[in-house]
Amino acid sequence: MHIRFYLFISIFLLLLACGEDATIKRGKALLETGDTAAAIQQFEMALKQNPSNAEAYYQLGLGYEGLGDTTQSSNAFRSAAKLAPKRAEVTLALGRVYWHNNDRSLALAQFQNLLSGSTKKEILLQLAGLTGDAYHVQRLRTEGSDDYEQTFTEKGNIMTFTAKYNDDYSPAISPDGKRVVFASNRLQNAELYLMDLTDRSLRQLTHTDELDEYMPAFSPDGKSIAFVTERTRGGMMLPPVQASGSDPSRASIYLMDIDGRNQRPLVDADGADRAPVFSPDGRKIAFESKAPTQETASTPGSTENNDTLEIYIIDIDATNRMQLTHNEVDDGHPTWAPNGKQVAYTGMVEDIYQIFIVNATGSTPKQLTFSNTSHYHPIFSPDGKRIIYVSNAHNHYTLWMMDVDGTNKTQLTNHIGAHFEPSLSRDGKKLVFSSDRSDHMRIYLMDLARPVEKEELKVRLTGE
Repeated sequence: MHIRFYLFISIFLLLLACGEDATIKRGKALLETGDTAAAIQQFEMALKQNPSNAEAYYQLGLGYEGLGDTTQSSNAFRSAAKLAPKRAEVTLALGRVYWHNNDRSLALAQFQNLLSGSTKKEILLQLAGLTGDAYHVQRLRTEGSDDYEQTFTEKGNIMTFTAKYNDDYSPAISPDGKRVVFASNRLQNAELYLMDLTDRSLRQLTHTDELDEYMPAFSPDGKSIAFVTERTRGGMMLPPVQASGSDPSRASIYLMDIDGRNQRPLVDADGADRAPVFSPDGRKIAFESKAPTQETASTPGSTENNDTLEIYIIDIDATNRMQLTHNEVDDGHPTWAPNGKQVAYTGMVEDIYQIFIVNATGSTPKQLTFSNTSHYHPIFSPDGKRIIYVSNAHNHYTLWMMDVDGTNKTQLTNHIGAHFEPSLSRDGKKLVFSSDRSDHMRIYLMDLARPVEKEELKVRLTGE
């Protein structure tokens, strides 16, 4: 009897030390759903039960880190590190808090501690994304080698322009990863261009000097491109995130062949229709819109809210338009899951943009992110297990990756400048995005098959 009792106590204490008790599980669940204050209460309760619980301290640190309380989070992580000095995620978390608090010498000490041992690839990837790029990145020379270039306008006039000092943005990579289409304002309005990634040749696809074209998207077979056209000629890049004040008074969605021919409207109505994306089978397009549906427009006394962006789905022959979201706040930047059954998008919650997922046939949306900073422009990995997105964490637009349920977030970029508009090849190896890390907005290519290795991280952090 005594042996069984002591065996039970030993197992109980072991579970507490490993963080497997019910109190911590409840706290972690609350943390994942954004109820940080309640989660912290659970972790503190676990510590009252067992003051030597390293997992409780670690989770408590994550909770305070989410609230932006660097003092409380660093104290909790330090306590966890004392109890579990060999836990790499604890060391990384403590260094991360120091890093964001600009205590770089303290942060580097933690990071060098990580690099001195046999660290898991997942930890190295997080460290690389925290301190720079997680994978190898190269800039695509979309602006050409010469300062000055010439082209013909829609009216047949020759225009000389300086591509070097204008923005290139809004990239989309072809499914086979061989081409990139992007927008550029080098002609004092936004036109679309196609680059071959093999020989770096460049072709102008649109020639409408009184319109802006942007937000292109490839069809699954790579033969067609959907894009947005707007009757404006601002000569400036349009901000690629919502809540930016960039909503146009009128924008339409068009289709064209990959060579720029056969341009025709898909959605051409009074309103703002943007961010088109093809379904995996190529039969439908999801997009964001402020335009009223036909049913709303023809229904007297309708109370449908048409002042906010909503997600719509339409067949590529412009039939069967369906409104997918019905909210009193903006929903935008839709993306299809690879199975074609769900759509992820950005939606506003208490003035902060979060990422949601909803069935493509309509259902109650599921919120994936719970944060005090905004997240934008989600895209799925080819296997549907992860989502890459833009986050404004720490007041800096960077690229992140998370599991499809919103967990296991990993930062992909933390370079000078902002990072927007990710687009992924079908094999999941090439990621293009726009960034102003070189002063002007340019197109960059991230090789997801080449993570930054440990020795490269050592050089990055120490300069040796």
